[in-house]
Amino acid sequence: MFKATQAIYTALKASKLELKVFTDENEAQSFVWLQFTAKNGSPYRIQFISRDDDNDVAVRIFSLIHVESSQIEKVLPAINAVNSKFRYTKFVIDNDGDINVEYDFLVRAANVEECAEEIVIRFVKIIDEAYPVLMHALWS
Repeated sequence: MFKATQAIYTALKASKLELKVFTDENEAQSFVWLQFTAKNGSPYRIQFISRDDDNDVAVRIFSLIHVESSQIEKVLPAINAVNSKFRYTKFVIDNDGDINVEYDFLVRAANVEECAEEIVIRFVKIIDEAYPVLMHALWS
């Protein structure tokens, strides 16, 4: 496991929030992930992803919502609205029609493990607020 994801895993496991934290890795990257469920919505994973021993950790939620190609035009204004409202996250639609949520730590971040719990808390709060906005745009 790469250095930053190991430090994040250790910090999140020691958190007073008593989080269930999981790890995974392959030759190219290591992951620390946590599972949550959006209020009135579907489950999602917050993933911390490292590809080397630097501190440039990618934080991702993949496939928060799937959007059919015919619905993309309807949901884009809502994505722009949530991107304008929330710091630390970027909502994007990938080529498969999945809405993903992204954040990247700075390479020179001194202690990514100290920020990991705050990022988890912020992501959960943001998803709880943004998810209904996106779903309303999708189904209205």
